[in-house]
Amino acid sequence: MTDRRILPIMLVIFTNLLGAGLIFPILPLYAVGTMGATVPQATLLSAAFFAAQFVASPILGRLSDRYGRRPLLLVSQAGTVLSFILFIYAPEIGARLDALGFHPGMSGGLFMLFFARTLDGFTGGNVSIGYAYISDISTAQNRTQNFGYFLAALNAGFIFGPVFGGALAASGFRAPFIGAAIITTLTLLLTVFVLKESLGDHERTQPGLPAERMPLRQIAANRPLALLYLQAFLGISAFSAIPATFALYAEVVIFPGLAHEAVAGRVGLMLALVGIAAVITQLFLLKPLVARLGERRTVLTGFMAWLGVYLLMPQFHNPWVIAALLAPFSFSRSVIDPSLQSMVARHATPRTRGQMLGLLQASQSLAFIFGPIWAGVAFERIAPQAIYWVGSVILALAALLAFSMRRDPLAEEAPAPTG
Repeated sequence: MTDRRILPIMLVIFTNLLGAGLIFPILPLYAVGTMGATVPQATLLSAAFFAAQFVASPILGRLSDRYGRRPLLLVSQAGTVLSFILFIYAPEIGARLDALGFHPGMSGGLFMLFFARTLDGFTGGNVSIGYAYISDISTAQNRTQNFGYFLAALNAGFIFGPVFGGALAASGFRAPFIGAAIITTLTLLLTVFVLKESLGDHERTQPGLPAERMPLRQIAANRPLALLYLQAFLGISAFSAIPATFALYAEVVIFPGLAHEAVAGRVGLMLALVGIAAVITQLFLLKPLVARLGERRTVLTGFMAWLGVYLLMPQFHNPWVIAALLAPFSFSRSVIDPSLQSMVARHATPRTRGQMLGLLQASQSLAFIFGPIWAGVAFERIAPQAIYWVGSVILALAALLAFSMRRDPLAEEAPAPTG
């Protein structure tokens, strides 16, 4: 880690995802157990967030190309803080809406959960702008490794966030949201006082002039780039079923009969194992793997390992076996994401990097809309295990696309990381 500017952005992302991770084990249970949501409605909370992010991410990316990364991070983080405050007071605000006769097909409290998630999605450019920041300060030789460091910080937040969230849930459903609001406020202060701008004035699109951007038609015509976006979409379509349903899956299949709070605590610990495996992969395994295989074959290896996990997961109910399977699941996600990010970034100039990575996040956000919807329907109408059956089909298609790129001369890889 030769550039000291990496450390502040890693700290900012760590604290940001720590706050987000606090609510992961509890939000679906909170929606179902307190607000009267059905399983599809609970999974739609994730879809609402990413639907808003799908719309906003490319816009935030282009704005960060013009005005810099730091100002847009501040706006994004302020929206996240406000959304968590709305989560805290959702029951009271919802009760007032109910008293006023406002009935949008759900309880007022559940409506407020959807409103808060949508607000966070509209301002939720933290990760894509963070990727652009890392790309700004990286070279072709160390970009994949720096993305790996960035994702390690992100996943470290998910190690501690779900554990703390599950522990706080013992004090009541609202406690994790209070903790998340406090931590994300700290993230906002870190950005104000610690983080320096990464995009120089000469690298920004100039006010008064049309922003430099790659037309969507040109992106679609670029076969390797279009395949990268499609692989990202399919991967997240399979992945997003898990955070949307895992707490509910655990309550029905892994820990039947336990109270909501007890399930949340155990789910928090299991998600922490995912984060630990991700950090180990990104800090110690990613660099030698990319150096040996290259980015394209690393992505293919990740998809194949991930497919194996999804085929095995429905066969077992024992929590220890499920926890063991989460390690290769985490490995797969941890090698695929930075490799795809790096390959997409190579197609961009400094003035279009925010746009290109914003479009990548938009494609992933679109998948995050699609994934929870199909997962909620499959969970309720077929069987809880159906989320892994359908996910296996999606991952098989993603692996085929990754395999199809192996000899494409237009998808040349950057030199493997050195040092």
